[in-house]
Amino acid sequence: MTGVIEYLLANPIFLVPILLLAATMIFAILKRLLKVAAVLAIAGVLYVVLVDYFGVGVDLSSLPGVSL
Repeated sequence: MTGVIEYLLANPIFLVPILLLAATMIFAILKRLLKVAAVLAIAGVLYVVLVDYFGVGVDLSSLPGVSL
């Protein structure tokens, strides 16, 4: 393993595509995580609004950061 790392550091022409591939994969994973977080946030807000609309019993003034 050390030999491979030394070879790649000695020949940066091989290191650049590997780093680009790794950066692309990390970007794709982060993009998916952000999409999931956005969907969960929208679903949570819609749930609170729906529960408040039907009057099931959520007191919005008790939630932190909500001012109505």
